Amino acid sequence: MPKTMHLPDAKKTAPSPKHEPAGFRVFIDFDNTISIGDVLDGVIEKFSIDDSWRALENAWADGRIGARECLDGQVRGLRADWPDLARHLEGVKLDPGFATLRDLLRREGVELTIVSDNFDVLLGHILRHNGLADVACYANHLELADDSLLPSFPFNNPDCPTCAHCKKTHFLPPNDDARQVIFIGDGRSDICPARHADIVFAKDSLLTYLQNAVIPCIAYHDLTEVAHALKKHLHESKI
Repeated sequence: MPKTMHLPDAKKTAPSPKHEPAGFRVFIDFDNTISIGDVLDGVIEKFSIDDSWRALENAWADGRIGARECLDGQVRGLRADWPDLARHLEGVKLDPGFATLRDLLRREGVELTIVSDNFDVLLGHILRHNGLADVACYANHLELADDSLLPSFPFNNPDCPTCAHCKKTHFLPPNDDARQVIFIGDGRSDICPARHADIVFAKDSLLTYLQNAVIPCIAYHDLTEVAHALKKHLHESKI
């Protein structure tokens, strides 16, 4: 991987007031992007009542079912009360570069949003535990009833059957505006939004997919690299 990442030429605009939002919005995946490793996979492996989740995972990987059907079946097969779940989630490690990225974008007036195929209750606890509760987050919904977990999918898109949470809906019509969209992700659930973003940072299977499809993207290893690249890009956009 090259040590230096080059973004597309920044748009040249007239100088703006110090606190005026820049002409970008940043959307970022959570599992294996902000977190080190896949949080939801870890929850499923730890709290599943049997191995039926593996058959669903294989069916999804083979394209026989969509992500929504896969996740719905897997989560309904979990048994855990909240104290056990919370203790597990508090052991999740985050990429140290995410706090750096959050702070940079806040200083520059750039909107940052997490978009995830994970679940709101789980991510909310992780973010609060790590002092990041101020970051906007859209995810699938989860309710707990005793030791059962009940999933729902408020951002499912009937026109996009492969996604459980269609992440691109947060920046395409009617939610689009004049700002450029920067997307940061790593996996299969990020392909859909990556195909519609203006600038994409990609690693792992997302990077492989985009390179094979000859879709422009920027390879990255960790979020510290992304923060450094965006700091340079945001500075150039003010020149």
